[in-house]
Amino acid sequence: MTAEAAAEVIERLAVAAGLSGGWSGHSLRRGFATAARAAGHDPLEIARAGGWVDGSRVLARYMDDVDRVKNSPLVGIGL
Repeated sequence: MTAEAAAEVIERLAVAAGLSGGWSGHSLRRGFATAARAAGHDPLEIARAGGWVDGSRVLARYMDDVDRVKNSPLVGIGL
């Protein structure tokens, strides 16, 4: 399947599900990265599985987003 075909399928499914916003293959790739990090997986292994180059700044931003929420002092205090 080409990247364009995958994007078309994702877009059609998002519309059918009533989701607003822009959806693409990138949505799945980022979703994989953030879900894997939230589950505690190593960023280097995530990068290799997702096809990011070692040291990817884009992937590092995704990891920072997850870590910022996961390590927030608000977590676990009932708020």
